Amino acid sequence: MININDIYTTADRKEFRILWISPEMDTVYVIELTDNKMPVYIGYEEIQMQLQDGEIQISDSDRYIRLAAEDYITDKDKEQREAVWSVVKPLVEKEPDIYDRALRGEMVLTACRESGLTKMSIYRYIKRYWQRGKSKNALLSQFQNCGRKGKDYVNQKKTGRPRIYENAVGRNTDDEIKQIFDKAVKKYYHTQREYSFKTAYELMLKDYYTTQVKQPDGTIRNVLSDENAIPTLRQFRYWYSKTYSIQEKLITRKGEKEFNLKHRAILGKSGPGIRGPGSQYQIDSTIGDIYLVSQFNRANIVGRPIIYFIIDVFSRMVAGMYIGLEGPSWIGTMMALANAATDKVTYCAGYGITIAADEWPCRHIPDTILADRGELEGKSVETLINALNVRVDNTPSFRADMKGVVEKLFSSMDIKTTAFLPGHVKADMKQRGGKDYRLDAQMDIRQFTRIMIKSILNHNNEHFLESYERNENMIADNVEPIPVKLWDWGIAHCSGALRSVSEDTVKLYLMPSDTALVTAKGIRFKGLNYLSERAVYEHWFETARAKGSYKVDISYDPRDLSHIYVRNVNGALYEQSHLADWEAKWFGKSLDEVTRQQAAERALQARNKTRSLQSRIDLNTEIENVIREAEQMAKQTAFPNSKKERISDIRQNRAEEKESIRNNEAFILNKDEKPATGQAVQSTKKSEKTIHPITALIKKKAEEALNDK
Repeated sequence: MININDIYTTADRKEFRILWISPEMDTVYVIELTDNKMPVYIGYEEIQMQLQDGEIQISDSDRYIRLAAEDYITDKDKEQREAVWSVVKPLVEKEPDIYDRALRGEMVLTACRESGLTKMSIYRYIKRYWQRGKSKNALLSQFQNCGRKGKDYVNQKKTGRPRIYENAVGRNTDDEIKQIFDKAVKKYYHTQREYSFKTAYELMLKDYYTTQVKQPDGTIRNVLSDENAIPTLRQFRYWYSKTYSIQEKLITRKGEKEFNLKHRAILGKSGPGIRGPGSQYQIDSTIGDIYLVSQFNRANIVGRPIIYFIIDVFSRMVAGMYIGLEGPSWIGTMMALANAATDKVTYCAGYGITIAADEWPCRHIPDTILADRGELEGKSVETLINALNVRVDNTPSFRADMKGVVEKLFSSMDIKTTAFLPGHVKADMKQRGGKDYRLDAQMDIRQFTRIMIKSILNHNNEHFLESYERNENMIADNVEPIPVKLWDWGIAHCSGALRSVSEDTVKLYLMPSDTALVTAKGIRFKGLNYLSERAVYEHWFETARAKGSYKVDISYDPRDLSHIYVRNVNGALYEQSHLADWEAKWFGKSLDEVTRQQAAERALQARNKTRSLQSRIDLNTEIENVIREAEQMAKQTAFPNSKKERISDIRQNRAEEKESIRNNEAFILNKDEKPATGQAVQSTKKSEKTIHPITALIKKKAEEALNDK
């Protein structure tokens, strides 16, 4: 569907405005907007077919309409507009006759006689009227189009203010000088070395307006050219101000990321589009400006804590927190998100702080989480997104300003709380001779957490948000801009984004997810085997042995691999699995410890691989030697004439071989001791047995005893 005043663009980028459509919807007059031609006729069906076939496109915007508020139009311009309009109006209102070339000529001649204007002027006015949107304001003077936009006027005579204190006349800024200016700016000024503008000018003169002259002592000196050939710093600065905007200057010298962070226009504010509590949480972490000591040995300094805050954008309520020694990572983020969904009465009681439920009523998961890139990117957060239906938005890198609410909280907590604590880091710590505030550390992480909890409770219940923009309904209900009151009002009037989920469920889906393999020996994950009652009862391992191993989805805590959690097992949320008994050495170990030890085992195997291969080669060589020895002995042996004769006496041969082996292997102690002379009687007959020396001695003692009687 086309309408009067629509602008359509053709495939060759020409723009036309629709001036008139006949009541019968068969005739259309259009005018080209960037040409000096008069309106032309086109069939209605033809233009509709071109539109349907995509040959022309209707434009969404109109850059040709002259928008000017009446209060800002000068009286002189209004007077001129009305004078021209009085001439043009009788012509343009006679549609469609004014579009007919034969009729239009006579109408314009009549207007010339009545107004005294030339035919060329009248044609110029009516075309401007049509091209600029058929509006009376199209007839306003167009002084904004005067001059040579983007072009400099070149004069052979030196222009500009004459030099008062110098004899030189100087030279105009021609194209050659502009090219030199451009090269110098890109080489010396638009860099992150941040040379001053004057330094860039001086370096430009050295490069382009000096001549190398050899001095009597053999050195080379760069001598400036004649003053009349050198552009001035003023000319250089003037050209630069016309060529580059302040934004281009800052981006090229500071970088786009720093420009967006520190120098861009501040046109937005956190809050618009947030419909209630839980609509968006902002999360961030920072390194605390305080040194802590160990809970177990207070003489040991453990360094600075990592502080995580989660804040509700609508109410500015601190919804969750975590203070630990885990560096900015998914582990710390996981703990903070779990805290946001935790009952705060129980949480505070764990630190010896008693509160009522309405003092910190946050125990929910939000609709959206806004975070930095890093912690909430990657596989770890996918389960949180898919299982709990939480949308995660990440700010661009180096754009902490996009999380202004939580960033401001960090600054406020440092000024109001951390600055007064022993071990606080001050600005002069790294200066020469500055005090080492690490030695002032006295608080452990649990004590620091208690103080931060109390500070957050004060913020949530007492802090007056001076810059908070209350909406009309808040003002009507006289809601004070205090986080807990804004939260309660939002819950009552406009919330719908908050959801309550059990703490165990949140923790399950916050833990990193992965897949494990059910095998005949157990549930295998990271090279370890796990068992569970359900797995044994439901015969998971027998099934894996019979039908093959299969994968299951799990969650795990990388800080302790003693347990893993198989998710969504036959309707149950999870099934806890524990390390098998033979994996006891890994109990209580973290993923890092397990990974390091497994890597050490593989390294040990790799180091012994060459030695093991060499030993196998040596063994095979020895085996081959024995085989060759046996083969050689076989060649020297006289075998029976027939195969049957050789195999017929196997049983007898076995018995004789066994008897021989028995005699050789029988245990005889002191086998190497020689018998006493005369104590052994050797029979020369095979039927007589050899008398052992000990037997002869026993027999002699017995005979002596009988004689004594």
